[in-house]
Amino acid sequence: MDEYGNEELTEAELEDIRRQRAAARRRKLAARERRRKKRIRQAIVRCSILLLVVILLITGIVKMISGIWKHFHKDKSPDKKTEQMTDSTTEEVTTEEVKAEIDEAIVAKELPADREAALALLQTQGETDPDIKAICDNAAVYSDKILQCLAINSEMKQFVIDYPAKISIVFDGNFSVDVPEDEIPLFLQFDEKWGYADYGNNIIGINGCGPTCLSMAYVYLKKDGNMNPIKVADFSVANGHLNENGDTNWTLMTDGAVALGLTSEEITLSKESILSSLENGKVVICSMSPGDFTRNGHFILIREYKDGLFYVNDPNSEARSQVGWDYNRLSEQISNMWEIGAGSDTSSQPDNPDSDSSEQTTQADTQEDTQTSSETDGQ
Repeated sequence: MDEYGNEELTEAELEDIRRQRAAARRRKLAARERRRKKRIRQAIVRCSILLLVVILLITGIVKMISGIWKHFHKDKSPDKKTEQMTDSTTEEVTTEEVKAEIDEAIVAKELPADREAALALLQTQGETDPDIKAICDNAAVYSDKILQCLAINSEMKQFVIDYPAKISIVFDGNFSVDVPEDEIPLFLQFDEKWGYADYGNNIIGINGCGPTCLSMAYVYLKKDGNMNPIKVADFSVANGHLNENGDTNWTLMTDGAVALGLTSEEITLSKESILSSLENGKVVICSMSPGDFTRNGHFILIREYKDGLFYVNDPNSEARSQVGWDYNRLSEQISNMWEIGAGSDTSSQPDNPDSDSSEQTTQADTQEDTQTSSETDGQ
């Protein structure tokens, strides 16, 4: 015992007390550290919330200022779209033109220079197409023009395959075509029902785009299936609507159309004039200069306007007839246009025309009247 009467602790007991005190201090320090970390986390959460509120506030202020500016600017500036709207009876024309996406594989290509050049192209195609190879192996039975046209227009393949058996058949045109109720029919000039028939110094399948277009217009407007491409072609020949090269004159779309009981009016090249014609239930036939539809000369028919694009009946290509064309691209290739209407109920028959239309003049001058579609007809 010590001098005060307290019992002295052993060394082991003292060591145990020291350990207990040290453990108590560690627990206290750990608790203090936990409280410190908790305060830091709370501070971070509060700062994050405050930062988010500030960002939202700034965004709202910016949008409000932007809205005020746009409203002020709109009041000061006229609406360009409103200025360019057409009459309410036609489809709206906006400042933003739709641009057509055209597969370049379907556009017209340059006609091979001669028979040898055509055969070279066909032999290359024949490496993967047995039908084309068979045509090349029997090339002697085909004319130069047939081979040249096939080389750049694969849609004619079946027409060319059947050419040797059918070219000697006489096609008189004494048949009626189907008359669609509400749409303009697509007639292809190389359709085997009329493509082998004579047209001038060639056949409709090669240079008959003009009569084929006028036949489409007649059948649709008159609801009469008798005026097939052969009858229009015969009418064109009988009334002098071919030039000395056997190509179709523009007079077929003016005097010729009128002689068949239709109405025809040459119209100016503008989007509004085309839309007006279509809206009034008429069709528009176009003479095309070199471009997507021909590398020489060609006739096509504009049948409708939908979703900002024009759709055409190209008598030389079903593929080009299935896609939409924007006005800018189409208009750059149009050399002349005619609005064709139904006219009266009574029309002259092609075998008994009112007069020789080759002696008549149109609204265009004499030079324009003699312009034709190319002999290669859209190739």
